[in-house]
Amino acid sequence: MEETYTQVPVFTFPSLLTRQQRAWVALYSLSTGCPDRAEVLKQNAVTEADLAEFIDSWLRLRSRISMRAY
Repeated sequence: MEETYTQVPVFTFPSLLTRQQRAWVALYSLSTGCPDRAEVLKQNAVTEADLAEFIDSWLRLRSRISMRAY
């Protein structure tokens, strides 16, 4: 069974989320297999530079969350 994704705008300006939080949402979306990277960036109002800036903190966040599962 193939997964499908609904292209719905996630955020509109002004967003209540910070740029870091929007980058985390985009990184999570990309990690779950969203096929259109450009659309994910657009929906979350972030750039490739934002993803690069915040990927380390997102990875730390993900590792803390996964450690809680044990």
